[in-house]
Amino acid sequence: MTIEEVKKEVLRIIKESTETELKVTEETSLFADMGLASVEVVVMVGELEETFGIDISASCLRDVRTAGDLCNTVIKKLIE
Repeated sequence: MTIEEVKKEVLRIIKESTETELKVTEETSLFADMGLASVEVVVMVGELEETFGIDISASCLRDVRTAGDLCNTVIKKLIE
């Protein structure tokens, strides 16, 4: 899977798991634009972990603010 394919899949999962009508891009703020609560992020991260076969710790999510940040976190975990 290429980096672009990973990003596309992460954005798809964000959109589907939150059932948002917004267009989700890498610049979309998970909290300000989408209004997500911590619980929703945990559920979404669980889906990402299952899809990509990775573990994302809470400490990895500390600086995640945008969909792009989450894409980069998944990519880092895949490379490790």
